[in-house]
Amino acid sequence: MKWTYTIKNKLLASGVLLVLCLLVLLSHYLDKIHTENVKKSITTLYEDRLIAEDYILKMTSNTYQIREVLHSEMNDDLKLSTIKNLLDDFNKSYTVYIVTKLTTKENTLAKELVEYIKHFEQIFSKNNLEGLVYTNKVLVLLNKLSDVQLNESKLIMKNAESEYSTIKSSSQFAFAIIILILVVLQAIVFSSKSLIPITHPKDPKLN
Repeated sequence: MKWTYTIKNKLLASGVLLVLCLLVLLSHYLDKIHTENVKKSITTLYEDRLIAEDYILKMTSNTYQIREVLHSEMNDDLKLSTIKNLLDDFNKSYTVYIVTKLTTKENTLAKELVEYIKHFEQIFSKNNLEGLVYTNKVLVLLNKLSDVQLNESKLIMKNAESEYSTIKSSSQFAFAIIILILVVLQAIVFSSKSLIPITHPKDPKLN
């Protein structure tokens, strides 16, 4: 009954082989998901962080230029028109910035920022000193927003690195499974050979 035992072993080996193949497919599927997550992280970093940071820098630059104008020896009319132009640029940058993907903290800071700008627009032509006070407040808020961008970017990169490590581990796991599949296939081949009966030629002297 050796052949029945061998068949049972072959069935077991075939079952193991099927399970291993399914694990490889699962590993491939998970790799695909993690790869998509890495791509999304990179896209988010560019679209919602680097672009947003660019507009924060533009608003910061506009604010410093406004401060320079307030300190300058320009006549009042020229000073007024220059600051209005800078405020227009600031508001354009803010309009684009506010539609990017913001955290709750960023939304709160952004709303506070636009309130300061509105107050500044109301008083800068009347009182340069008070106008400078508001530019200081604006710069503090812009610096906080920039810090949030930096922290969020670090978090995105950390998540991307984690996803990449998972992909690497999954690939190593899949490679190990492939090795096991080859071993199982080899075992099946050897067991198949053992089922082939060995025939010995008849001795002619026995005739």
